[in-house]
Amino acid sequence: MVTTTPASSNYSAAPTGDAAAPASAGSHPTNTAELVLAGLDAAPRDVAVIDGRRLLTGRQLKRDAERWAALLTAHGVGVGHRVAVLMERSAAHIAAALGVISVGAAYQPSDPRLPAPRIGELLARSRPTLLITDSASAGPGPAGLPVVTPADAARRSGPAPAAGPGPSGEDTVYVMHTSGTTGRPKGVVVPHRALVTRLRWGQGVYPLGRGDRVLWHANVGFDFSVWEMLAPLAFGATVVVGDPREAGDPDALAACLARDAITAVHFVPRMLGLVTGRLSAAQAAQLRYVFCGGATMSAAARDAWLTAYPWTRLFNQYGPTETCIDSTTYLCNGSEHSGEVPIGTPVDGTHVRVADDSLLPVAPGETGELLIGGAGLADGYLHQPERTAERFVTDPYGERLYRTGDLARLDPDGRLFHLGRLDRQIQINGVRAELGEIEHTLLQHPDIDEVHVTALTRGPDTVGTRAYVVTDSQLTAAAIRRHAAGLLPRTHVPTQIVRRDSPLPRTHKGEVDVQALRAATPSGSEPLDLERHLP
Repeated sequence: MVTTTPASSNYSAAPTGDAAAPASAGSHPTNTAELVLAGLDAAPRDVAVIDGRRLLTGRQLKRDAERWAALLTAHGVGVGHRVAVLMERSAAHIAAALGVISVGAAYQPSDPRLPAPRIGELLARSRPTLLITDSASAGPGPAGLPVVTPADAARRSGPAPAAGPGPSGEDTVYVMHTSGTTGRPKGVVVPHRALVTRLRWGQGVYPLGRGDRVLWHANVGFDFSVWEMLAPLAFGATVVVGDPREAGDPDALAACLARDAITAVHFVPRMLGLVTGRLSAAQAAQLRYVFCGGATMSAAARDAWLTAYPWTRLFNQYGPTETCIDSTTYLCNGSEHSGEVPIGTPVDGTHVRVADDSLLPVAPGETGELLIGGAGLADGYLHQPERTAERFVTDPYGERLYRTGDLARLDPDGRLFHLGRLDRQIQINGVRAELGEIEHTLLQHPDIDEVHVTALTRGPDTVGTRAYVVTDSQLTAAAIRRHAAGLLPRTHVPTQIVRRDSPLPRTHKGEVDVQALRAATPSGSEPLDLERHLP
């Protein structure tokens, strides 16, 4: 429905045709820790986590989380603090995260596979109160930052610390870092109110319960990992920890789905296409929910999946990190054969608007920028008030909205369609990347004079980047990649390098002439086998 009165000019609708009614506020927990711990208390003997050969019941996981809480309390950690967690996916990671949020602090995950300089920069800029890491991930942190390990938590014994007032819905539950245009990553500050709203909504639309197994295989720096880790625990299901060594391998992922009887899984669109057909109908029989997000889903990928596995419920989901995991969702229909897959309708508590430059709604069918408001909105960017003011704005009606930078269209049936970007942000296998950040990093090399980075696509998928590098030295493409790999996540390292002796071509406006660059690409460029370099 689209209304035009100023007080209610945002578009809103029920998320899917068969969604359950949203949970009422009543006496329900208002912070994430209460919600998750209540779920563990409801089924203390059920298996809560499967991590390889290790199985943890709800009671055991809660005990481990209480040990972490006691350790953190002893270090003076509480409401208003942030705790960085530098560990791979594991049962220990889950217990640590629960310990952090149960004492009221904010969980700040970092991917231990990032280059050490980038990890150090993230920690230095974010200034957490304490760092949790393990022996496999440990590295030098900023001077003076206290460090604790799972071994320290395991040595804690005795009763759980006395419960304090606990965090409110407006306190921070997690901080997730995303790519920044200037080379400075942005820490997105998400409150409990946003995550609790998101978890409750999901339980209404695709309810989890006993017998469900949710695969946690998203990178810890990707916000959907928070849902994979916490939603099953809150609602009586089991978290199956994906093996980090199998990341990006469709054969290993398909084998995991069959072996571990996974009932709910999230894919980026490219992986959805790669896994399709690798599972027989019998091997996939237990699958109930399949979520797809992080990039544009093609109609071909949708149709292929639903043809192979028609009993599954395939959801196309959309949501920037700044709006707590998902803002819109669409339940795909196997009888559809349209060329576009909608991103759907808003989730509970979320308002979306397709707007013009004045932040006012455009008519259905017209293209505009997608703006998002409501309970799922983040508080802003950590220690970056200017960037926060740029992206989190107040419209003429007084509502706080996030400017996504995404172009969208609303159709007559009330469905949203994603139409691309206003800027140079891309998604590589579901990971946000700012082309400007890659350029900024490459330009830090003393022998590089100019850089322009473009996206590499394969069909509807963005699979990497090409860097046009101006250098008058004998700098090799391999050396350029090594420089990038030492400072950037793997997804951000250019897939192709094109070295140039002459300056970048420019238009009469002084902008880089991308068409001229592509036309003049020399034979000395060094393309890589894209399949072997997936993150």
